[in-house]
Amino acid sequence: MPQPTGFKLIDGQDLRISWNDGHITRFALQYFRDECPCAGCQGESDIFGEVKMPMQLPVMKPGKYEIKQLTPVGNYAVAAVWADGHDSGIYSWEYLLEMEKRADAASSSPADAPTT
Repeated sequence: MPQPTGFKLIDGQDLRISWNDGHITRFALQYFRDECPCAGCQGESDIFGEVKMPMQLPVMKPGKYEIKQLTPVGNYAVAAVWADGHDSGIYSWEYLLEMEKRADAASSSPADAPTT
């Protein structure tokens, strides 16, 4: 599995990830935050495997899409600290690559094609 070699914030809007296989991933910070993998954002499974979504109303706090810090978690992930105080998302390398695939698929879906 590829490993990141660097993370760089671009103009406070995007996060660029360089990988050891030479490819570059670029995420809008809004997408990166909205895909936060923590249980508070994505819900968690009960003992029967059903995902229970968090009981939150969507609130737009100042700093929601501003990264304050990225910290390595072992050799498998990075943790993000956001300006609004959210800090429980741990993005594994595998999850980052899955996010990239989802973003690529969404940008090339037929729904995005011009209509005639």
